[in-house]
Amino acid sequence: MVLGAILVVEADKEDDRTAATASSSGRNQPRSLVQGPLSCVEILGQSAVERLVERFLSAEVEIITILVDSTVAIPDFRYPFPNVRVRAVKDVSRAVSETLKTYCEQGINYVFISKGNAYAECDPVDLAWFHRGTRKAVTRASDQIGSLDLWIADCAKVKESGFVVDVAPSNESDCPTYFISEYVSRLAHPRDIRTFVLDMFNGRCETRPSGRETRPGLWVDDGAQIHKRARIVAPAYLGRGATVLEDTLVTRGSNLECLSYIDYGTVIEDTSVLANSYVGIWLDVAHAVVGGNKLLSVRHNVLLEISDPSLIRSMRRSPKKQGLFPSIRAAEETVFAPRRGVD
Repeated sequence: MVLGAILVVEADKEDDRTAATASSSGRNQPRSLVQGPLSCVEILGQSAVERLVERFLSAEVEIITILVDSTVAIPDFRYPFPNVRVRAVKDVSRAVSETLKTYCEQGINYVFISKGNAYAECDPVDLAWFHRGTRKAVTRASDQIGSLDLWIADCAKVKESGFVVDVAPSNESDCPTYFISEYVSRLAHPRDIRTFVLDMFNGRCETRPSGRETRPGLWVDDGAQIHKRARIVAPAYLGRGATVLEDTLVTRGSNLECLSYIDYGTVIEDTSVLANSYVGIWLDVAHAVVGGNKLLSVRHNVLLEISDPSLIRSMRRSPKKQGLFPSIRAAEETVFAPRRGVD
């Protein structure tokens, strides 16, 4: 059988991501920590979407199409991937149906469909064989919490029915369930970033931080700069182009993502500093997620928007301009040519 995959990138629902909010000025309360879906947020060097692409490709999935809602920025990947196409679309459901039809014409037998809002470490080939044995049009994956937005579809059986990715078929008996016993990380709320980070640090999942492990539990990615008087306590991760100045302390499972900047004398404890974020001088940031000028207190589930740019702010720098990684767009025009199927 020949396998394909469709990844759907949509804007997250605000109701799922909004914490109790507050503002340092008492006005303009923030609605969410980051712009765009959490599946596109870099976590220990890669987004959940990119990790899913790697997982599908390692299972010899022949072609992957990433359908990006036109209201969402196309995600950047660290490296260009073979046989990966990206399309910005206005109607996601219609685009999925059209892609399924195209796959069928190209000789694809079974297609994985994922919203990318959860990272699951199931074996795609095992899922394909399970679905093949059901002789049904669609199988949906689930874990111990409940259903996941991950399906596998028989191309020939669903190309005419217009399968919709945001709901399971109305007749549950016609949609078998594949139970995933392996690791699953649901990215429903920004605090889930911290859970995913700690799970990777503690080896609870197969995927690992990007970069080099320079000493046990410390990963340093390309171009990261650490002052000789800074102290980094493992486990910790410093992303591409991240800067840590003197007399700083980074400890207890913290991660500093791409182009983040930690200024003099600041303590970062049990905290995720997202890409392009600046943290100012002599601050103590603990049990939090920082994104631009917003800070989520994980313990109190309170989202703060800081109006003083000397405390925290967005660096407003483009990783592409820094030459840190190629754009996914380089792979958009890849022509599909099946190599071999999984027998």
